Amino acid sequence: EKSKLLYDALLKDLVNLVPSPDSTAVSRYYDDHKDEKYYDPERVLVRQIKVTSESLADSLFGLVSQDPASFESLASVFSINRADVGGLMEPFEKGKYNYMGEAAFDLEVGQVFGPIENLDRSFSVILLENKIPGAAVPLGRVYKRIESLLLKEYQEQIKLETFGGYINSPSLVLGE
Repeated sequence: EKSKLLYDALLKDLVNLVPSPDSTAVSRYYDDHKDEKYYDPERVLVRQIKVTSESLADSLFGLVSQDPASFESLASVFSINRADVGGLMEPFEKGKYNYMGEAAFDLEVGQVFGPIENLDRSFSVILLENKIPGAAVPLGRVYKRIESLLLKEYQEQIKLETFGGYINSPSLVLGE
């Protein structure tokens, strides 16, 4: 028990003595990993009119094809979701919203498409509002996360160096 308490106290003391990473280390880690860990992919901003009837979706598509400016007002009246915001959805990336999401990425800004059958047996007509290009997440948004990750790495490194060297020491004799 005495050895266990000493080991725990030493380990705790070693881990608590590890200094926090400085800003250059955080910046270097961010620069080295931003393309695979801290990158927001391309997204699209879409307005959607979602209805339960294919014939209604087809009729609405005919109307908005002739006058895309009417899309928001028609979404406010007919859409079964997001009617209060004119059918405007949150920006999303590829791989979301099945057929509707796939179609959105194939459109040009301002283009209307539909009707699309959704998995819940509803139908949608969509208007592509904007394409948001992919970009690296700003360092400020991930600084604390990287700092915490580096601190954990430093703590693991000090444990390995300290106890790994001690355990592998040729002068250490166990069990006597």
